[in-house]
Amino acid sequence: MRPLRPAELAADPGDGPPWELPVPLSTVPPPPGFPIDVYPPWLADYVRAVATFTQTDPAMAGAVALAVLSTCAGGRLEVEPRPGWREPVNLFLAVVADPGERKSPVHGALTAPLLAAERTLAARVEPLARENAALKDIAGRAAEQAKTVAAKATEEEKRKALTTEAVAAALAAEAVTVPNLPRLLGDDSTPEALISLMADNGGRIAVISDEGGIFDIFAGRFSSVPNLDPYLKGHAGRPMRVDRKGRDGEFIPNPALTVGVMIQPSVLRRFGADADLTGRGLAARFLFVLPGSLAGWRDVNAPPVPAPLTDAYNHNIQHLAATLAEWEDPIVVTLTSDADQVRTAHAERVENDLRPGGEYHAMREWANKLPGTTLRLAGLLHMAHRPTDGWRHPITAEQMAGAVQLADALAAHYRTALHAVTTEPNHTAALKTLRFLADRQITTFTRRELHRRLIRQLPTAADVAATLDVLTTYGWTRTRPDGHHQLHPRAADLLETVDTLTTNINGAFSAGHSPETPVNTPR
Repeated sequence: MRPLRPAELAADPGDGPPWELPVPLSTVPPPPGFPIDVYPPWLADYVRAVATFTQTDPAMAGAVALAVLSTCAGGRLEVEPRPGWREPVNLFLAVVADPGERKSPVHGALTAPLLAAERTLAARVEPLARENAALKDIAGRAAEQAKTVAAKATEEEKRKALTTEAVAAALAAEAVTVPNLPRLLGDDSTPEALISLMADNGGRIAVISDEGGIFDIFAGRFSSVPNLDPYLKGHAGRPMRVDRKGRDGEFIPNPALTVGVMIQPSVLRRFGADADLTGRGLAARFLFVLPGSLAGWRDVNAPPVPAPLTDAYNHNIQHLAATLAEWEDPIVVTLTSDADQVRTAHAERVENDLRPGGEYHAMREWANKLPGTTLRLAGLLHMAHRPTDGWRHPITAEQMAGAVQLADALAAHYRTALHAVTTEPNHTAALKTLRFLADRQITTFTRRELHRRLIRQLPTAADVAATLDVLTTYGWTRTRPDGHHQLHPRAADLLETVDTLTTNINGAFSAGHSPETPVNTPR
């Protein structure tokens, strides 16, 4: 259908005064498809297969894959584009999707080898931990006994000798170190417990979850004034020192915290609207990925993930995680001269787009970190392409270009997330209501009828009233003298015109998917 001209839109085929052209409700084009092709074949093929099996946008699995790579390499690898600048590779990433979008199956498939790697690492240390725990217990008992004997001694010389022996026994007991069982993953921890986890694991840990509990912590679940230092310093890699009363202090010279969680849009809105979190720069550290919804067009008999793809993915991730976990100091990788040219061109483009009127000016706090984020992505892609020896080779121009592609896509997703935070909730409800009325060709209705039909979306009478106020104010509906509400006669045509520029908010398909083309069907 051709776009309608304003004069045609204003025409009213029914009774009443002529309709004016309505004001478009706030919409934003969906982010572009996630560039899965920048991953090596063993990872890209697995991400696509998981997306096919779960009937989800590949952006979801692709984003979790980044968090998994960050868990493997965070704190163990740094990228040095030029002398004096070293960028860690750990990421803060949140996938934003509605309930029922199969976040947990995707998350479970991608993170399974991390759990296996954690068990492998623990199995290596457990025998030594048990042995040293027994030795420490024996030494401690001996120290207590020596202390008791020294305290009961009567002769001065004898007491001095026994005291010396007791001190030596106590020092010997303290010298026995019981290693902690290695951890790669943490979850629902207080900031203080998170610091201890990082201290016990070489300065790094990953908060990987298919839920957004960490955002409750940011909002003050454990304290009205949440301690954000572990997150701010854990992302930047700045030294962290904690002194506690009655306990030994903890010092982490190079902390590396990875965050990879899945949240609902309502959590995103609360997080983005928190002025304190935004003001301290926490929101600017996050990469948000908003996968499209395939609900309504999913194949209920989608093929499972082929076993060879699962085996290759599990092997590479387990090997990478277990190998890098044993390093005490991070390895530094550099860029080839060609890769540095790609990096420089991208950084200059970002800098230009930070100017007033530029693409990133409205989100400059986040975009200011984009060149560094791109280097982090390059380091992770480098290790994914060379999981057995990436630390021995520089980052290539191809890998750097792939990181730029990822960075551009993530910037578009962040822009969409920012729009979701700043858009009035009533506008979203109004747009959904408008589409419902237009799709079902409901031209006249009462407030009660609308409430009954959309009771889940508009659960209270106040929600209905607020939605109708928006639609009336923007010219999409009006109230007749008899109290009934009337929909703009050209609403469906106008929405179709808008949809040539933007995607229906209930069917945002990235990666080239469309309702007519199931995700698992070759095209």
